[in-house]
Amino acid sequence: MALTPNSANRRSQRMSRGLPVFVCGESPRRKPFKEEAFTVSFNAHGALLILYAKVELGQEVLLMNPITWDDQEARVVYSTPAKGGLTHIGVEFKRPAPQFWPVGDTPEDWNFSSAAAPGTLSLKTR
Repeated sequence: MALTPNSANRRSQRMSRGLPVFVCGESPRRKPFKEEAFTVSFNAHGALLILYAKVELGQEVLLMNPITWDDQEARVVYSTPAKGGLTHIGVEFKRPAPQFWPVGDTPEDWNFSSAAAPGTLSLKTR
């Protein structure tokens, strides 16, 4: 599985892989939508997706994993048009959720300690 370059601003390393994910939300005209989308890349904090539905920056969406039916609340932090009516959108989870993605060999910086106080994050050390 390919890893994308990790910039200094990235909180967890990205993995480049096309995974299916359902995205639920409302269009800018307040019409509900549910669409099966695909990731371009993802990490413990969110993903870059390819989506037909129109969304706005700051909008809240719900991502559902069609393999585990786990869901995660997220907000749109990036949007740019792509070809064929598609849009690339970046979403950020409300809380880090490395377990949301069905991958076995995750980067080391995805391992958050479960012993941390609620609402705080700490990295496991080896």
